[in-house]
Amino acid sequence: MSIGRSGASALLALALGTVPLAAQGQGVIIEWGVHGTVTVASDTLGLVLGPRAAFRSVGGTRLALSLGAGLRGDRSTGRGTVALEYVLTPRATKRTGVYIGGGLVGVVGGGEGGYLMAYVGLERSPGLRSGWAIEAGLGGGIQIRAAYHWRRFPRGFLLGS
Repeated sequence: MSIGRSGASALLALALGTVPLAAQGQGVIIEWGVHGTVTVASDTLGLVLGPRAAFRSVGGTRLALSLGAGLRGDRSTGRGTVALEYVLTPRATKRTGVYIGGGLVGVVGGGEGGYLMAYVGLERSPGLRSGWAIEAGLGGGIQIRAAYHWRRFPRGFLLGS
């Protein structure tokens, strides 16, 4: 689904405005990492690689931002995303956590446009200092993302609780 600039601006403002609300009085978990996203749309394969950053409340709400550069078909492309995610088990240390998310994708070059996206993901031990993640969803086609995240927890956050 393609969206206009005013719709994208409104959703971005809403997403950025939720970070202070989600983190009030609880501290924020800061996540950073690298990701690779594969997309398939209209029989065209795309691959972008780049950095990812996220701000997560102790309760599990996360604002994730990522950028990527790569190829879509035979053209170079760039992709940026802003998404709100909810981690169902934010303190899990010995099991895989599940999260759901949705947001906006902006693409330049091959596959140019703006899209809404929705996805579900799995991540290794969201309550530990690092781990992998993989997700699948829809947004300008089918997308699959693999990532590795590092996390910094606020003072007083108990690992494995």
